[in-house]
Amino acid sequence: MNITPKKIECEHSEIEQVMLPLLRGRVFHVTKEENFEDIRRSGWIYSKQQARLAFTPSQPENSYGCKRGWVSLYDLSDPTDAEIKEALIRYWFLRTIRHESPQVYLVVAESAWSSLISWKRASREVEGKEFFIPFVEAWYPGDVPLQLVADSLVVKGRRSPR
Repeated sequence: MNITPKKIECEHSEIEQVMLPLLRGRVFHVTKEENFEDIRRSGWIYSKQQARLAFTPSQPENSYGCKRGWVSLYDLSDPTDAEIKEALIRYWFLRTIRHESPQVYLVVAESAWSSLISWKRASREVEGKEFFIPFVEAWYPGDVPLQLVADSLVVKGRRSPR
């Protein structure tokens, strides 16, 4: 399957203003550009290949989805502005895009959303004993076939002029 991401470049200081409107109402997986080439070749987003979430500074081994072999996703299909803001502040959500390493956003087709596992289930099951991001994290139960990717963006941040 041939996926050609739309290219977006913006200053680091503008990442939230540029990206949030494009991602609201969507569910997506984020990976480094070099990992995307492996995904494109294999036709799958493998749960085992995601050592950690692209946006999380340090994801512990006790990550809820990782322990279960699930692919981690960001679910902005229905959180409130306040919930997204909370995730942005507490988990550096959207803050690790680097100018050296573009990130690829793989948007999951709505037809797959009914299969997703919500952060609310993690909250009920593990009550803080395992890591997950409240309000915006979800998981696909297993590896994700590339046919379930409806759209893609490659985002490169650049330093703001001083």
